[in-house]
Amino acid sequence: MSKDLPSKAGSGGVAVVSGPPGIGKTELLAAVHQLAGDRGFRSLRARGRDLEADMAFSVVRQLLEQPVLLASAGERRRLLAGPARAGASALGLEPGNSPVSDFAAVHGLYWLCVNLAERTPLLLTVDDLQWVDRPSLSWLAYLGPRCEESPMLVVLSVREGDPRGRANLVASAADDSSVHRVGLSALSAASVAALVRAELGSAASAEFCSGCWELAGGNLLFVRELLAAAHNEGLSGAEDSVTELRALASSAVGASVLGRLVRLGPDAVALAQALAVLGSQTEVGIAADLAGMESAAAELTADRLAAAQILAAARPLDFFHPLIAESVYADLALGARRLAHRRAAAILDHAGAADRVAAHLLATGPAGDAWVVERLSAAADTAWERGAAEVAASYLRRALAEPASPAQRPALLRRLGVAEWAAGEPAAIRHIEEALNEARDGPEIAAAAGPLANALIISDQAGTAVTLLERTAARIRFTDPRLALRLDGAAALAGLMDDRTAPAALRAVDQLEVSLGESADPPARVLVAIAHAAMRRGTSPDEALQLIERVLAREPSPRPNASASIIVTLLGLEAFGTLQQLCNDMLKTARRRSGVQELMGIATFLAWASYRRGELADAEAQARRAIEHATGIWAIDALAHLVEPLVERDELDEAAAELGRMAPPLTSHTVVVSAYLMARGQLRMAQGQGQEALQDFMACGERCERLGILDGLYNWRSEAAIAHAMLGNAAEARRLARKAVEVARGFGRPRGLGVALRAAGLTEGGERGLDLLDEAVAVLERSEAPVELARALTDHGAALRRAGQRTQARAQLERGLDLAHHLGARRIANQARSELIAAGAKPRRDAITGRDALTASELRVARLAAAGKTNREIAQTLFITTKTASAHLSRAYRKLDVTRRSQLAEALVSNAPAADGQRAARPR
Repeated sequence: MSKDLPSKAGSGGVAVVSGPPGIGKTELLAAVHQLAGDRGFRSLRARGRDLEADMAFSVVRQLLEQPVLLASAGERRRLLAGPARAGASALGLEPGNSPVSDFAAVHGLYWLCVNLAERTPLLLTVDDLQWVDRPSLSWLAYLGPRCEESPMLVVLSVREGDPRGRANLVASAADDSSVHRVGLSALSAASVAALVRAELGSAASAEFCSGCWELAGGNLLFVRELLAAAHNEGLSGAEDSVTELRALASSAVGASVLGRLVRLGPDAVALAQALAVLGSQTEVGIAADLAGMESAAAELTADRLAAAQILAAARPLDFFHPLIAESVYADLALGARRLAHRRAAAILDHAGAADRVAAHLLATGPAGDAWVVERLSAAADTAWERGAAEVAASYLRRALAEPASPAQRPALLRRLGVAEWAAGEPAAIRHIEEALNEARDGPEIAAAAGPLANALIISDQAGTAVTLLERTAARIRFTDPRLALRLDGAAALAGLMDDRTAPAALRAVDQLEVSLGESADPPARVLVAIAHAAMRRGTSPDEALQLIERVLAREPSPRPNASASIIVTLLGLEAFGTLQQLCNDMLKTARRRSGVQELMGIATFLAWASYRRGELADAEAQARRAIEHATGIWAIDALAHLVEPLVERDELDEAAAELGRMAPPLTSHTVVVSAYLMARGQLRMAQGQGQEALQDFMACGERCERLGILDGLYNWRSEAAIAHAMLGNAAEARRLARKAVEVARGFGRPRGLGVALRAAGLTEGGERGLDLLDEAVAVLERSEAPVELARALTDHGAALRRAGQRTQARAQLERGLDLAHHLGARRIANQARSELIAAGAKPRRDAITGRDALTASELRVARLAAAGKTNREIAQTLFITTKTASAHLSRAYRKLDVTRRSQLAEALVSNAPAADGQRAARPR
């Protein structure tokens, strides 16, 4: 083990020590601490405890609480810099800090450890991994593969067999090669003989030593227990005492301990039982209170228990070995245990140990005690704020079982369901439904309806969500009409998410619009529903944008769940400036709250917006970020917006591989399947699978018609028209393209119109086709859609070449190639280059360097470095390691041909040619 300790400049690692109970794992960890101390390490240790297995971050708190609390003001600022502050909040060390998510908590705690190890190498040991609480276990799993970058060694011990699979969960998160596994075997006969003679004297016979080794099976704890029993019985270790030794061995650990305990007297029994209930690391006064003793008497009794090797010779109180604690606890009858835990909870509450009160209350039986409900409810709030949703849910379940009063049940059930949803537990929806059914006042009813509807929508049950919201609105309309109107808006937005409910939802929006004039200050959801429906129908885009801006004036940074419809509306309206500002505001708010799920939700929409604006590498980076944590229908959306930029970047095999990771969601009726179909159709077109692509585009169109989406969001008519033309269906191609132009002209947004005009030009052909392509270029030059402009320039140039106008063709193709190259749109650039060659030009083949050569991850890192962030800050922002950030940045330097951070900003500018004033006029 000594060779595995990292040096100050070296890398760390993870070691997992396993073996049967009592084999010596704890002693080995103590030896590692001794060795680490000799080498100048900061050593921190913790132990998993059965009682604390349901406490949030109990083990992490054992490790990290004291280093933070004992740090000077300046050192504390250093330790809690960056995400580490969110980690401290998870431990309750930053009162008043914003709530953190579970991911933000473990990420922040990782950086707290990195900061601790920055100046002094760090050893972290956790004994009895099988009892570690789930939030701490998540942190260990996150820390494991990352600690090799720092002078940090993590050593874990776990019982052989590990029935809860704790060690596997931690080890599987790390590369197997970085996890050192140590299996402890039984002590040798020589080692046992050394222990016997150290205890009984050097005169102990070889036969006696051999008997101890045989009877204890080489187990260190059993050897010690056997020797303690032998000492009690006055055995000398002589050869003739082996028979008596064998009689003692039959008592094993539990009986041996309990026998010694009884002989020490009733005070010793009471104190040991009190400690078994309270758990290790308990102060003497607390244990004395539960045992019904004076503190002074408890101090002396603890010393006698330590001399008998039942307790450790330490303060706060602890058992000599966890197996001894288990034996004492198991000897308590069930009823006695429950009553003791209830008394322990009251004592700890009075002593201000609120975080341990709930753990004891979980071990009590229901008794209709209002105090128990109140304490468990408060503990659930704390656990939720610290990012431990699973723990919060366990407290709320127990509070409800007390039972809670009828007045308390709705709020407790709602909070339970929300916590279970966050923890991914299957009972979440059922519990929120119960909360809604039992709620009696309007605000509580609406408070339950919101998260339930959201969970149903994400679970692809939008129709059920609509019914729920409509019934809820009707239920409270008489007592709270404004709140009911807000639910009406929410029901309409939910209905627009599914092609089966969308027609009725659009009719509901019409009714809401009629009522708009009757309210001086209509709810935001109503305004958003009206604006979103107008965008879908391709009507009144200016009025729709005004409604959205009115909503954003009230709340500049709504949460993603509330803002999804706003963002999609802005995308359809091509209001990219407003959209960018909204996303920036939402990002700032989410980072301030350490809301990782919020950040991932925003990333999906940023990927879509970046793609539309031609920022392909950014779009891929955002989509990859989103797909890491997306669930439910949002996973479909994130996948679609990852495939789109991959196709444009001519990474078709990668796009196909990404699509292959998900079964086609075609049985779903959710709106995001339309995005999936468009993305798959685009990939199939690029692969030359025209018939399959056409099927996808037409399927998308059928869904869009049921959803009431005319064309602005997905441009399916334009894509289907081009696919029809490729397959030789000229008449149908022209029909669809003309309809697309008609719709786009009516809506009046430049990107949509430019895309439609390009499709019409390609399908019409001849002089008319050239005019339409020329107009497409002109319209797109006024848009924020440079990829579509590059595509139109290339298609216009190709059409001019086929018409024999080579000089003009080369001018357009060169513009298209230049723009596509700088955008990283390699598929268009390849087409433009081929057409230029056919037109008699000799375009050079650009080396794959520069901004467009960067991978999505490299671009994200390079952008942050250009903004002045250090590698550590980049790693903290992107949830990667410093080593990974450094590697990405090195590759970016090489591709961008720069050597310093100060050169990055200029190198990352796309250098795309100006669009206006550079159009080549086509002669008549």
